[in-house]
Amino acid sequence: MKRDHPKRIRDTVYVIGAGFSAGLGYPLTKSLLIDVWNRLDKPSRQQLRKIVAFHHPGFSVDRNTSFPDIEQLLTEISVNLDLFDASRPAEGTFTRKQLETSREELLSTIAAWFHELYKEACDTAWLSGIVKRLIEEKAIVVSFNWDLVLDQQLFKMGLDASSYGLADDLPSGPVLLKPHGSLNWYDATQIQKVAEEKRIELFPHTREKERIEAFLHPRAIKSSVGRKYTPLIVPPTYLKDFNRPVFRRLWNRCTDVLSTPQKLVFLGYSLPAADLHAQFIFRCGFHNQLKGRLRKDGGRHAPTGAAEVIVVNPDQEAAKRIEAVAGPEIPFTWIPKRIQDWLK
Repeated sequence: MKRDHPKRIRDTVYVIGAGFSAGLGYPLTKSLLIDVWNRLDKPSRQQLRKIVAFHHPGFSVDRNTSFPDIEQLLTEISVNLDLFDASRPAEGTFTRKQLETSREELLSTIAAWFHELYKEACDTAWLSGIVKRLIEEKAIVVSFNWDLVLDQQLFKMGLDASSYGLADDLPSGPVLLKPHGSLNWYDATQIQKVAEEKRIELFPHTREKERIEAFLHPRAIKSSVGRKYTPLIVPPTYLKDFNRPVFRRLWNRCTDVLSTPQKLVFLGYSLPAADLHAQFIFRCGFHNQLKGRLRKDGGRHAPTGAAEVIVVNPDQEAAKRIEAVAGPEIPFTWIPKRIQDWLK
């Protein structure tokens, strides 16, 4: 089958992770449970303490070293729920509902805290430099973070489906792909009572619960009358669920843009060893750079060639993980600096 001429979707792609947001004042995933603990209300803390202590008998709120990683804890809660009926003859004194409520309260508290951090994060001195670079390069950004700092800095009042790569065609300017969801995304049933002029449709669907809308401006997850909204975010677990149509669209688009760049820059992203979904998508991208993207007819587009990979991260182990996934045929440079120092 005859191949077409090589064609890049975008010359420059950036991948950002928790290290990027940490430079803006957000907590790192590894310390997130410790940092958020005292922000939970007392009943929520007491209930969550029982769950953590069950899975980790040596747990003590007075010893930070006994706190599990939040990714591990949320995975354990998911396993607990999956095997809830199979592991006991009766529900007992601790119910499935309590387990689900504890998880929801933990994630909601984290989301509310991230909204509180938003304004100060936007005032970070080095942020304007990277935003200017992204706009000038018309870059596509793959962000594994939930926060809204780049969303508002890149698109100001012009947020729409194309901003997030959810429209049929990519715009000519910068694009922000968020395969783990976002604090301003909601299924339509969540915010149907919000005034129409305050929200936009990002992802149409015949089923209302699969139709995704967003608030035009960053706002807390509780309304002035106490109504609580649950944002569409993928919890940090080992076994993430990406079955919703919006996530299938996003991951497909991520694969495409990772398959053709001339330059691929990782900023504060560690490619966690447990994140097998991300590893798989990156492997697809690197493979396609050399072999060509798959077409719908089963053939392949002409390959655009190996991208220049640059990893900006003081963590050498993170750089090694990315280099291993990239493979020996991909040009690789590790810059052991913080993002703000790299920008100088």
